[in-house]
Amino acid sequence: MKPLRQRGLATLFTVLTLLAVASLVLIAASRQLLLAHANAQNQHRYHQALDYAEEGLNQAQAALAAGMPLRGTERYQLAQTEILPNLIRLSSTGLYDGHRVTVQRTIRLGGRGADSPVALAIIGDLDLSGAVDLLSDKPVEMTVDGKVALSGSINGISTLQSTGDIAINGPQTINTLHSNGNIELANGRYQTVKAVGNLTLRGDAAIAQLARVNGNAQFLSSPGMDPAVRAAEVKGDVKIDMGGARFGRLDTEGRVEIHQSGGMEALQARGDLSIQGWGAPISGAIAGHANFNANNPDIRVIQDPKLQIKLEPVPMLQIDRPRIDAFDFKNEAHYRFEFDHGRIQVMVRKVHGLDDGVYRLGLSPDSQLPNYLCRDTDNQGRCKSGAPAQLICKGHAPQNDCFAGSRPGQWRLDSRTMAPGILWFDGNLEVGNGVYHNSFIASGNIATSGQHSSYAVNYAGAIGICRNNDFPALYPEDDCRLGVFKGKPIGNAVLLAGGYAGGGYQGGDITLGASSQVHGNVWAGNMLFSGGITTIHGYVTAARQGRAGAGQPHRWGASTTIDLRNLPESFQPGSQPDNGGGNGKRAVEALPYSWMDSE
Repeated sequence: MKPLRQRGLATLFTVLTLLAVASLVLIAASRQLLLAHANAQNQHRYHQALDYAEEGLNQAQAALAAGMPLRGTERYQLAQTEILPNLIRLSSTGLYDGHRVTVQRTIRLGGRGADSPVALAIIGDLDLSGAVDLLSDKPVEMTVDGKVALSGSINGISTLQSTGDIAINGPQTINTLHSNGNIELANGRYQTVKAVGNLTLRGDAAIAQLARVNGNAQFLSSPGMDPAVRAAEVKGDVKIDMGGARFGRLDTEGRVEIHQSGGMEALQARGDLSIQGWGAPISGAIAGHANFNANNPDIRVIQDPKLQIKLEPVPMLQIDRPRIDAFDFKNEAHYRFEFDHGRIQVMVRKVHGLDDGVYRLGLSPDSQLPNYLCRDTDNQGRCKSGAPAQLICKGHAPQNDCFAGSRPGQWRLDSRTMAPGILWFDGNLEVGNGVYHNSFIASGNIATSGQHSSYAVNYAGAIGICRNNDFPALYPEDDCRLGVFKGKPIGNAVLLAGGYAGGGYQGGDITLGASSQVHGNVWAGNMLFSGGITTIHGYVTAARQGRAGAGQPHRWGASTTIDLRNLPESFQPGSQPDNGGGNGKRAVEALPYSWMDSE
């Protein structure tokens, strides 16, 4: 038997050994926590620098379009490299807390108009219960100056921006949401979500990249995507109750309350942390107090009262309101239709084959068939003998009057086709069956019906305008020069409705009948309505300038397709109606798949 002194030394050695082993385990665990903390901070720096880099890239593209020099800021550095005479590579390096992230984009100068990427511009609240499918070869945006409620679906929009709240229940394929108000998502997959107000995720909604929130955030969804939220930066408080769904990285300046989750990859919080029940795996650091089950070894959170988190706030959106006024384009029309003492009067401007001036619409003096322009008509509406008469509209049959049923302020056009060019109407306009190579402008409302198909002047281009088979001798001289087509900004519009008159705004509603096909931009000074199964090959603006329907949202319940693929070079959908084609801006186009990110 060993002496007592030897047994005491053995016991002491054993205790010291166990203490050493425990210390090593504690040091290793602390090191893992510190590494997780450092990794979370690096991830935050990277994402913030990336945000700044993307901001700089967008500013650089806008400067190119405006013909202005590139100017860097404390947030980003800009550079450009000429690849070819019409190709520019833009580089933007985002800077944040010693972290640098560079993004690049290739720009084509003078390409198809890219003054604005906003394919859908809505002024006023939007309540969409139908479906909008947008088909495009490049990313396009949608802006709403008001609240957005989507119970239907929008597919193909890269970015949805709203000055009001966004509430989504239907399935969506929108990459980025940005709201000046609150965002509530119950369905859909999103890459980036930015809310100046609060954010609520519930149901099957998921965020694949980043959520940035100025207010509070509630993550209550339980989708099949793993993780349900890849990363979130929240300036306010956070509540998480997601069942078994996992969470990625969370940075917040507020408190964190976790009821249920499948775990969290990384956490940084300035406020307190509360985890109910057993809790799921989580690692990170907090500056406030912690309340969680200390028996769960998978919860590894350190308290660091000196922890600093300063998140960049989501910026407020500034959305320009377009001015849509038919009277601004009255003198640009090739054919201007008005009533004079009960008779149709047409002002002609710069049409090959016709002298400029005032004409009457009447019957041919020899065949007495309708739809002829002449200098004057007799009491029976016939063009007077000896004066040249020119056919400008072909009815479905030679004896059909294209404008039958028209009266002052109410125009009805139903024909096979019209002479090409810009048509301007004083009052409301209904356009029925036919194929038209015209830009229709009305100072009131516009409605299409039947098997209607129309091509804006710029969309129709040389073939439809300068070499029109139905009217080879009649073409707009300011668009066709020696057989070469050169359009004007207003020629991008296929339908433009509404104008200021008598101290207020009149008309402005555009109603697209079922099965209508319009090729060009649709510019409604007030509201847009669709009868369903309608296709628009151009941008859409509903400017809500009129008093009709004031206080009521735009209600879209039908199915509408916006197809921006394979657009002709002569058509520039990004040129807005109120800027005269961009006020000297040059067209810039970001090439698809040219965006690159490198640290």
